[in-house]
Amino acid sequence: MARKPETIRNIALVGHGGSGKTTLADALLVKTGTVNANPSVDNGTSICDFDDVEKAHNHSIEASVTHFDHKGKRFNVIDTPGKPDFIGQAIGALAGVDCAAIVVNAPSGVEVNTRRVFNEAEKAGCGRMLIINKMDSDNIEFEALISNIQEMWGPRCVLLNVPLGDGANFKGVASTLKVPDDTSGALVDPAEISESLIESIIEVDEEVMERYFEGQQPTDDELSRLIVRAVVEGTLIPIVCTSGKTGAGLEELLSAFGMCAPSPADVKRTATKDGEEVELKCDASAPLAAQVFRTRIDPFVQKLSFIRMYQGTLKKDANVECTSSRKPIKMGPLLEVQANETHAVDDAGPGDIVAVAKMDEIVTGASLGDYTLPEIRFPLPMVGLAVTPKSRGDETKLSGALHKVVEEDSTFHIDRDAQTKEMVMTGMSELHLKIVQEKLHTRDHVEIETKEPK
Repeated sequence: MARKPETIRNIALVGHGGSGKTTLADALLVKTGTVNANPSVDNGTSICDFDDVEKAHNHSIEASVTHFDHKGKRFNVIDTPGKPDFIGQAIGALAGVDCAAIVVNAPSGVEVNTRRVFNEAEKAGCGRMLIINKMDSDNIEFEALISNIQEMWGPRCVLLNVPLGDGANFKGVASTLKVPDDTSGALVDPAEISESLIESIIEVDEEVMERYFEGQQPTDDELSRLIVRAVVEGTLIPIVCTSGKTGAGLEELLSAFGMCAPSPADVKRTATKDGEEVELKCDASAPLAAQVFRTRIDPFVQKLSFIRMYQGTLKKDANVECTSSRKPIKMGPLLEVQANETHAVDDAGPGDIVAVAKMDEIVTGASLGDYTLPEIRFPLPMVGLAVTPKSRGDETKLSGALHKVVEEDSTFHIDRDAQTKEMVMTGMSELHLKIVQEKLHTRDHVEIETKEPK
């Protein structure tokens, strides 16, 4: 697979439910010619929402890993659920990427989970961008939305492009970095924003900033070098406008990802070795450092463990140290994942995202190699239900099915109460537990009965 880390962009699409993240992920796969289809969340043909339970509910329940190539760069894009009930999926995805693209629903504005994932992205050390999606919708108050975003997260949130029209008239976007001659229909004058955008970019370099205030404009090379640094350091959060449904602004979104999203080489990563903190190098020849950020139980290939590579090279059949196993483990075949499809690859280097199948010793959060990466912290589930199988004799089957859910969902716990002898499942909400129940029915063919724990 040997790719230069500088050419890789690892991005998680996060945001509140209904902001159009899955439609956007599907549209990017179509736009880049990666898939030849006309996917739709509404009619159950989405590439990213491929699970039967997701199709039944018309929204994402699990994070979905996709990839595409565009203009010499490899983009690994993870689509995540937007409902707070499945926040664990977004937190896991953020641990595997370098950039969080926070998708905002243009008519609805900043919602509860928008704020939550914005903060989670900061905790995970990700660079952040904002995508104002659904610009083709009605009842958009664009200027009020931008001022609300800036009130909440400060003047560092700056438009990288402005919409040309909105609703049925949304035809595309105009750059604020290189203002075009014709900006007719722009909802905001891009020339007015250009100065504050440049200032946010060059804030990270004193020398360029001094020259700028003396009247010397930064060069294109300086801007492209500093824009990534500004995103990594958090002095700039670029805002781009788009419509996943009509495709307007998608080409510019891809350019923004390529220009602003940090590569694996741009983000400083630390790990511990022999109790000491060390900085990792984005170097394929260095000792291995990788982390499992997600687990999925697939009905066909069984358990899939998704691995983010930070340092070194991983090959199939290699013996590697693993924090969740007492002895070194032998790696199985490495897989590149496109939503629900996999194909084998020979090796993986810094910045790559791969999966391995049927490796029981590996759990979510485990570090592979000579280093221990920071723990992925998931919220504690608080809503509990006592659970029993409908059919007597299905106790073992139920126990196995529930432990599968525990493996793939770090916000779902199972406990056996020593006093009441009840098996109690705990999740983030009633909806979360209801979805688990559906999963047990469709995937594991186990019917259960639930009641309030004693």
